[in-house]
Amino acid sequence: MEPSLVVALTGSPGVGKTTIATLAANAGWTVTTVTELAEAYGMISELEDDGAQSIDIEGLASAVELNESMLIDGHLSHLLPVDVSVVIRCSPSVLTARLQSRDYPIWKIESNVEWEMVGGPWGDKPNGRAAEFDATNISPNALWMNIEAWLLSGAPDLLPQIDWLSGS
Repeated sequence: MEPSLVVALTGSPGVGKTTIATLAANAGWTVTTVTELAEAYGMISELEDDGAQSIDIEGLASAVELNESMLIDGHLSHLLPVDVSVVIRCSPSVLTARLQSRDYPIWKIESNVEWEMVGGPWGDKPNGRAAEFDATNISPNALWMNIEAWLLSGAPDLLPQIDWLSGS
């Protein structure tokens, strides 16, 4: 069951956003990605030499019309005009292993793990109400159940609790 919300599903690359988005879609939620929205609104660059495409997230945030309930998968989704942001977190050691298994270059692993260590999307102040969920030691199904329960409970704003730098 999907409440009437536009939900950002955000977090560092490798934390499990796309896995959670797939589970949400299987549960009947409307799911899209930041990339799909950027393509629809002409806010994405051509393929660059490194295989990446840049998204004009500020232009997209200004242009996009999000009038229907949906979950938006992407590490920049919290910068769009959403009602709530779900911030998925993962311990730096587990995240490093996940990114290594994707054959990411070391500079990209270090950059993404550093972003996670300093709080990822929290540094950008996610739009709307927000809560974080730790994906380190939980199955994707259990994580999705926790996220969906939070959304269905009215998605109260929760302050960040995870601090990888101090070990809490």
